[in-house]
Amino acid sequence: ERFLAQWNTQCIRCHSTGGNPGLDPSSGDLNTRVAELGIACEACHGPGEKHVRRQQENRRLSVALPVKAPPDDSILQPARLSSRASSEICGQCHGEYVVREEFAADAMSRSPLYKPGDDLHRTRHYIQHPRPGSSRRRWQDLENNPNFFSERWWPDGTILAGGREFTALRASACYLKGEISCLTCHSMHKSDPNDQLKKQGGTSMACLECHKEARFTSEIRQHTRHAPGSSGSDCMNCHMPHTSYALLKGIRSHQISSPRLDSAVKLGVPNACNLCHLDKTLGWAQGELATRYGHARVPLSSDQERIAASVLWLLKGDAAQRAISAWHFGWQPAREVSGTNWMAPMLAPLLNDGYGVVRQIAFKSLQSLSPKPSAGYDFLASGMERQRVVERVTDAWNARPPTLGLSSNLLMGSDGRFQQEAISRLLKEQDQRSVTVQE
Repeated sequence: ERFLAQWNTQCIRCHSTGGNPGLDPSSGDLNTRVAELGIACEACHGPGEKHVRRQQENRRLSVALPVKAPPDDSILQPARLSSRASSEICGQCHGEYVVREEFAADAMSRSPLYKPGDDLHRTRHYIQHPRPGSSRRRWQDLENNPNFFSERWWPDGTILAGGREFTALRASACYLKGEISCLTCHSMHKSDPNDQLKKQGGTSMACLECHKEARFTSEIRQHTRHAPGSSGSDCMNCHMPHTSYALLKGIRSHQISSPRLDSAVKLGVPNACNLCHLDKTLGWAQGELATRYGHARVPLSSDQERIAASVLWLLKGDAAQRAISAWHFGWQPAREVSGTNWMAPMLAPLLNDGYGVVRQIAFKSLQSLSPKPSAGYDFLASGMERQRVVERVTDAWNARPPTLGLSSNLLMGSDGRFQQEAISRLLKEQDQRSVTVQE
């Protein structure tokens, strides 16, 4: 049964400050109220009345006497808390949870129950995808609620839905065994509003605060097997790939982990290696990981051996795989590594995909090519109109001089023409199951 979100019981929790559904237990009526719509100061700093009064008094004193105001302890500063407590402030919204049963009535009638600095887990049960070694209860949660989990996680337990960064982080060794917090990379006030990253928060420098060994710094090539300064030696690209989806784009996974092939091969979870090397197969990635890092090999299908993984996800995958793969066709590091002179005929079929999200992402990636092959496209147009654009892009590609020297991994023949029969076959085998991502 499809989950329907309601403002009073779901959205209000994270899209307002001091939101209270206002349930009257006697009548069952709702008198919904918020302190402020959207995320305001008190959402992160807690109640501010005392702080406002203190500042007003300090201002009055500074006018009367030129004295320096004492340190302000009247408001909570997340940066002064422990890594766990500060991350829980972000986790009040950026985590997957249910209110504990004994607090359910209070959550409806006198929310918010959590204030910054409190123990976030006192009134909430945070849900994690079971992993090897997880309790029987967590495995039962998955068995009893498969749709709930599939709308938020990839099959291997990696977060799929954006907005669950705290859920992802608390499954990471950097959080469980280290001191990483949301504030390691993010700042709400001293950052670009886009992603709210600190100056070095989106770079390897954030990782080097803890990982100071030579193999991560002066001898980085020993660890990454990539040139220093390249996208392949950027910690984020290998350990935080864009495998979450939200807002019509790929989002970095905050479930900090190392690339692995078994999930990609067996469960179809896009992996960091093939999301950068778009022109390479899973067979190639498996060989590299086995040779360089001693990873065990797993059996591969003929397609996984012969066809670039990105192409398989793009044409044959489910809607989530298609969206993530299509976004990476417009991601500059992947374009620089993989080249772009083969992408248009691969992206073109997605302009008439069954999912509007996939169509729009594919269109944006196509528009990043030069010359722009899909001008005048409307991803909300009728299927017939969209198909005409697909044919126009395909015809324009066929009219170009043949592109020689491309790998057969990309369904290109020795004559420099793409293999339409192979592309059609993959599209016919496309995973058409319904996909919902609760971003």
